[in-house]
Amino acid sequence: MQSEIREISPVLVEVTVEVPWDRIQKDLNDTYKEIGKTARVRGFRPGKVPRDVLKQVYGREAAAQVTGTLVEQGLMQAVQEHELHIVAQPQMEEAPALEKGKPLTFKAKVEVRPKIDRVAIDALEAWQAPIEIPNEDVDAEVEGLRNQHAEIQVPDPMRGAKEGDLITIDYTVSVDGEAKDDLGAEGRQVEINDDHLLPALKEGLLGMQPDEEKTIEVAFEDDHPNPELQGKTAEFTIKATRLHEKLLPELDDEFAKDCGDYETLLELRLKIREGLESSAKQQGDARLKDQLIDSLIEHNDIPVPPSMVQQQQQMMMYEMAQFMQMAGQQGAPGADFFSGIEERAQRRVQAGILLGSLARQEGIEVTEADLDAKFQEIAEQSGKHVAKVRADYQEAQRDQLESQLLEEKVMALLTERAKINEGERPEPDVQPETQKDESAEDEGEE
Repeated sequence: MQSEIREISPVLVEVTVEVPWDRIQKDLNDTYKEIGKTARVRGFRPGKVPRDVLKQVYGREAAAQVTGTLVEQGLMQAVQEHELHIVAQPQMEEAPALEKGKPLTFKAKVEVRPKIDRVAIDALEAWQAPIEIPNEDVDAEVEGLRNQHAEIQVPDPMRGAKEGDLITIDYTVSVDGEAKDDLGAEGRQVEINDDHLLPALKEGLLGMQPDEEKTIEVAFEDDHPNPELQGKTAEFTIKATRLHEKLLPELDDEFAKDCGDYETLLELRLKIREGLESSAKQQGDARLKDQLIDSLIEHNDIPVPPSMVQQQQQMMMYEMAQFMQMAGQQGAPGADFFSGIEERAQRRVQAGILLGSLARQEGIEVTEADLDAKFQEIAEQSGKHVAKVRADYQEAQRDQLESQLLEEKVMALLTERAKINEGERPEPDVQPETQKDESAEDEGEE
């Protein structure tokens, strides 16, 4: 077989394969021999059907079988011979047909990974702000713990609801005079300082006592997620049924002991600060990684095969569906998810190709020692024996772990080589459209 390729674009090539007649004839002969062993033709015993009769009865089947095999083998040989890194099934231009005495020639278009001579990483730049946890953030966490450990009781004597109370209500909702049964509820407990509570509702609930009824008007924004409420004013007819108050514990060492293995309030606050700093570091590292990848793509503008982008989009939709299922959410992802999904998928593909090429360029690989260290780390975190952890990571899971470790090594290299500025990343200068138009006109005049 002979083959040649023609580059249509950096990610698409046309493969032409020619199979000589003597190879075709040999495969046809072999195929007829196999068919003849089991062929049943009236008037002949199995295995004794003459070749001419076999051709008449099974000619089309034999030709189709031989053609399919030769196409598959020819494309495979061409891919290996020309070292093509294909990313999708080859697409035949037209179905090839056998002609006696003539070679079989066929063409196919194949998507391939772009060839990258060298990944440029010397001019990468990113920004990282120092971690600063204000005392107010620690105070907020402590207040959250106080609320979790609060005692709930009925006010005695009974009084009107105030900030921080829990009020249980029955309510109905009407919009433009039309009752909306699906928006009402019974026995709904509401915390009056709840951040998610609509301001008008919060104001209306303050001062209410059990058995008191009130109608509260609530105006909704034009972009409210519920289409029934967009830009409309709803009437909430509310009846308070129960009222409870929270008795918050004193902020002292005894409170710290109730919260866990702490001896003093100071020890609790230090542990909270440590957790906030760890969380802030993880978020900062994630932002730094995104910036480095953005910079890597900016300095290595490579085309990507469309099929890889489509596959990545499907993977992203699958991941979102899994996340929604775990979160107990029903329905399809919102419009925000699909907005720009193709661009996000393309960025992921570009990043994957560049990081893989960089690993090969710099000779970065994952060793057995790296895996053993990771298995030990997982064992210590999970409390499992390291042998059990190693047994859990087989085949696909092990491959996934190796990919993760390889990416971590490559990102460590990028962090080391890049220029990391201290502080927040500056916003890019956006040139006004009018100024762009004027600049374009000036260039045209020149």
